[in-house]
Amino acid sequence: MRNWLLLITLCVLATRTVCHAGPKSTISQLADGSLLRNVYTNDALGVSYEFPSDWTANPDPKGPVVLDNLKPNGLANQCSKVLLLLSAPKKAERKFSSMAALLAIDPGCFRDAPFPQHLTDWDNIRRVADKIIKSYSDLPYFTDHAKISVTRAAGPSRRVVIFITGEEVINAVEGIPAPKRDPLHVNASFALAQSNGYWVAWAHIADDPSTVELKNAKVTFSDAASQ
Repeated sequence: MRNWLLLITLCVLATRTVCHAGPKSTISQLADGSLLRNVYTNDALGVSYEFPSDWTANPDPKGPVVLDNLKPNGLANQCSKVLLLLSAPKKAERKFSSMAALLAIDPGCFRDAPFPQHLTDWDNIRRVADKIIKSYSDLPYFTDHAKISVTRAAGPSRRVVIFITGEEVINAVEGIPAPKRDPLHVNASFALAQSNGYWVAWAHIADDPSTVELKNAKVTFSDAASQ
């Protein structure tokens, strides 16, 4: 993993924060959600996220945040709101720990990339994915060689979901420079759907056991939520 992984992880997890929205976006005004045991729900977005019950959850974290330290004025910071941060249990000190996040993104920041409504609309699928990769790739939820795929979410709405995934081997020992090497295979995923006028993204960077756990997580959209 890139050397900036530790810095971004500490910034996002330790500051317990929400992204500032700049003049291009009012994303920070999006209503907070609620957490009941291991289910986060945001009625304004029409979305709920059921995550592994033993993971540590930080819903709607407050305060100033910089999602992307390398581009402080970039779209990732200006046009996103962190809804939920998750960290895996049994974190070892100064070693990589799997983590996940739920984000809301203002599509008004990407006006030339309309969200696709059909699985065969590959022009817009690629256009949206390319915009996300360009604007969010400094976050830890991306690898250098991303793959784009698309499916439909479960439920009557059957909305389109774009997946940007990858895998790589990182040094599990954190530190710049790291005191030693401990190769670890990790999986990255950034999924994106449209709901109630926003893009909703759920992302993770996880080792193999945590990836298996996160595959059982459920993102559900309300039948009443518009696409």
